[in-house]
Amino acid sequence: MTVELIDEIILALIIASAIDLTIGEPPNRLHPVVQIGKIVSLFTRITKYVSIKKGVYFEKVMGSILAIGLPTVVGLIVYFISVESFQLLGSIVFVLLSSIILKISFSIKAMDNHINDIIDELNNHNLDKARKKLAKIVSRNTDSLSEPKILSACIECVAESFVDGILSPMFYYGFLNTPGAMVHRTVNTLDSMIAYKDDYYKHYGWMAAKLDTLMNFIPARISPAFLIPALMICRKNWKNSLRILKRDRKKLESFNAGIPMAIMAGGLNTQLEKDNYYKLGDMDEEPTIQKCKISLKITKIATVICVTGCVMPVLILLNYLSWWNIFFGI
Repeated sequence: MTVELIDEIILALIIASAIDLTIGEPPNRLHPVVQIGKIVSLFTRITKYVSIKKGVYFEKVMGSILAIGLPTVVGLIVYFISVESFQLLGSIVFVLLSSIILKISFSIKAMDNHINDIIDELNNHNLDKARKKLAKIVSRNTDSLSEPKILSACIECVAESFVDGILSPMFYYGFLNTPGAMVHRTVNTLDSMIAYKDDYYKHYGWMAAKLDTLMNFIPARISPAFLIPALMICRKNWKNSLRILKRDRKKLESFNAGIPMAIMAGGLNTQLEKDNYYKLGDMDEEPTIQKCKISLKITKIATVICVTGCVMPVLILLNYLSWWNIFFGI
């Protein structure tokens, strides 16, 4: 007898979204991504210590082993949990566990909270506190940023996180369920921790950076299909977003981030700038708190469009092709 999982898979997607929007992130001591981060930190410290004697090549090999091995292990563990929970404990437990695991792989409310905390400090004229809170979510030096530059950085974070924090996990859930979503989240965590180009990480984090770019390649390129309709719904300048996308998307060193950021800059008629690195869009209007809030609204609408217009149809199509039975071995 053929068992269909499509109802459970879609229900898990809905519950995971509801958990994120109402509860948000679990405490750090219970958050699996935090534990993954601790493994990355421990492995990195050991490797860097040994590489003093072994040299750069050893460092690059060990960084590659970590970048490939950790997401693989995480994916296999999640796959084992998914299969065993369904086969041994039934569909209700499968849905609950899938919902929790999927929620861990993406984050909508957390970015909202970070950005709104910064906006609150700006509203209270606490520029220094706004800079310190911004420093928690960006890699640039925030010590001397003006209010418009702080808001520019916030809008950039919102746009970029739509791809690597929301769209990509959803994309991989659509094809590979929770194991795919958690593999992406692990790769993204590695990228945020060790994929820097300074002297300390440039050899060690090389593979992590490559894998993160690879996994976000398709999601970044389909992001206009969700962001531009969201701009239309919000009555923003979607035609200008197309113009800026075409002109500025390659101005960033990042292979993927320039796409959603250029769309947001054009749609909001503003310029997003990182000093001495890039300028996206034209400064028709300065970045403002209102534009920052609208950017959050745009990504939420784009997420709804993505889930209902792309992820769910993909899940249903793959079910029609019996993919989920093959994937879960049932």
